[in-house]
Amino acid sequence: MTQSAQNNIYGANWTSAANQTVGADVVGASPKKRGQVVSAVILSMILVLAAIFSPLEAAVTGLPEVDREAAEASFLEAYDYFLRNRLWDSLDNLQDAIEHNVYFVDAYYMRSLALRRIGRYTDAIKAMSEYLEVRRDDHRGQIILDTMKLEWDIINRTLYPGEIDGGLMFSSHTLNSFLGVPVYEPISTKGMLGIGKLSASGSYMLLCDTLGDRAWIFDRSPRNTIMSVEAHRPAAVVPISPSEYLLLQKSGEIQKLRVNAASKSVDLEALGSIKADVADAAFIDSTFFAVADRTGGRVRFYGMPSMGETAEWRPDDSSDSEKLFEPVAVSSYGPFLAVADRGNGRVYVLDTYTLSVRDRFEVIAPRDLEWGQQGELYILSENGTLYSRFVGDASSDVKPVSSGMKDAWSITWTNEGPVISSVSGRSWWSSKLSPGHKEALGAIALHDPWIEYLDDTEMLMLRGSVSSTFHDFIRGKVPITQVVWRDEVRPSRITEVSSSNEGGMKFYSPTAGMTSQGSRITMASTINEVMEDMAALSRAGERMPSVIVLDTRIAGSNGQLTLFFAFLLQQGIRLDLWTIGRPASTALCHISRITLGYTYYSRTLDIVPFNDSVEWVLSVPLPPDVDTFGYPSDTTLTLFSTIDIIRFTDWLPIWPTLINRK
Repeated sequence: MTQSAQNNIYGANWTSAANQTVGADVVGASPKKRGQVVSAVILSMILVLAAIFSPLEAAVTGLPEVDREAAEASFLEAYDYFLRNRLWDSLDNLQDAIEHNVYFVDAYYMRSLALRRIGRYTDAIKAMSEYLEVRRDDHRGQIILDTMKLEWDIINRTLYPGEIDGGLMFSSHTLNSFLGVPVYEPISTKGMLGIGKLSASGSYMLLCDTLGDRAWIFDRSPRNTIMSVEAHRPAAVVPISPSEYLLLQKSGEIQKLRVNAASKSVDLEALGSIKADVADAAFIDSTFFAVADRTGGRVRFYGMPSMGETAEWRPDDSSDSEKLFEPVAVSSYGPFLAVADRGNGRVYVLDTYTLSVRDRFEVIAPRDLEWGQQGELYILSENGTLYSRFVGDASSDVKPVSSGMKDAWSITWTNEGPVISSVSGRSWWSSKLSPGHKEALGAIALHDPWIEYLDDTEMLMLRGSVSSTFHDFIRGKVPITQVVWRDEVRPSRITEVSSSNEGGMKFYSPTAGMTSQGSRITMASTINEVMEDMAALSRAGERMPSVIVLDTRIAGSNGQLTLFFAFLLQQGIRLDLWTIGRPASTALCHISRITLGYTYYSRTLDIVPFNDSVEWVLSVPLPPDVDTFGYPSDTTLTLFSTIDIIRFTDWLPIWPTLINRK
């Protein structure tokens, strides 16, 4: 494989693919690409000629020469790599097969499936369209093409939504039932005197009992741990990393709160103090954070780690208003900061680079606010009503989402959806979301098949990597599953297993180095360079990582980020963001939130949690006299698996004689 061919398979096409649209042709491509990717109409004509002419006659007539044996050898090697999810190696060999035999139409079919798995949907759709120009009657290929077009459409609408479906359905809970607090705990009988702000990080729910002088940490994982620490009038606790938090007292005292899950202990370290009546706080990036100073009538910004004030903001017309500007809540999302003004019944959205107002709208007595999974803003009112607004669209209305939540006080967003607490902490409300709202892409990749015997029956077994978006959603649920192979519905079963985390973690930053835990940070300045490293890992025989930690200074166009998002979904990778000196873009925030990623507001990386993911093992009994021949389309195993409204679909050609037996 030449370097130029490798670049054509991945490097060069990644950038161009980011700007392609579905159905684009190769008229504007380079002469080399036009020579390699033959238009489908011409391909169908020369396929007929290829069956007539020998290589010698082809040379005489000017048709491309054919080396069928070399093409088939490359194709079989590509198939083996595809089974093992080494997709760039598979694409390299498929390119070899096409170069040896440009009429090898099955290589275009396999190429389409491989391209889909690395997120290059426009190229995958193009390759399948070229295949179908020759095999026009292949109904399976047409179904795959139509499904890929739908998946690509869903990916784009999920990442860049035009509107948000606000149809949340809230359930009410007691403190004990929601947080798993035993009835004999003092908090069960005494409750809380008056809470400040909620926050969430992974499985942790963090709560400030402001009037009760205590900060609580509830681990809502199966461990179900309750931890707390004394603190004078804590107002807000803001995650820095999964194990460290900034605890702000109402008086302005600031401490670092560290959680030790192993020992179930909480430690506090004094960091300094600020002159503010703290109502809420939010990080912008690793270098500074915002504080809602309620009685001071300001949103104040402070540097890290100096705690010195760097800027302040208040509305331009606040001095002319009959009511004072009363900031009671702040919440950040990438470069945006939402501010709730209870005094005037308004919500502002600021650009944190310029402190200019990007959006402003009216809400009756806003008490708290929180950003949703796709950049939508939720506003909790003192009258017990939750509102939503799609920020960025001036014509978007403020919509009521839910009402009747008596004494509702604070809202946070967890991996499962929004959570609201009453002012006493006794009553709770939660709503579970289908991941990605109503149009989630059920991404699953079948790989590493093997055959084992069960009561003299050959069982085809396949591992299925599910997008990290669904890990909490599908855990413990039994999917409705249907498998079609050789035009016949086969019995099948899916078993849930824990992910092996074999791929580990990869760290990317414009500055190379090491994390505090000794992991190597790979230098990258663009999303393209990150993907080039993914290709290099594949070609080196390494597995894809289960977690990518991305420095937010790494640049990428919207098109490149869309392809990156599709790749993460297909490979089940979680994206964590490391905000070094600048906030993430809104698109990166979307991607991280949807893949259930963490955000680190620290200059150094301490603890990065494993991707506590779920994988499926699919088992399918094989018929006793299985035909081992046929075109890839004829031998493609199709998986349809459904949980609630989410459909998981994948395709994998299966030739049993080429699969390992255990």
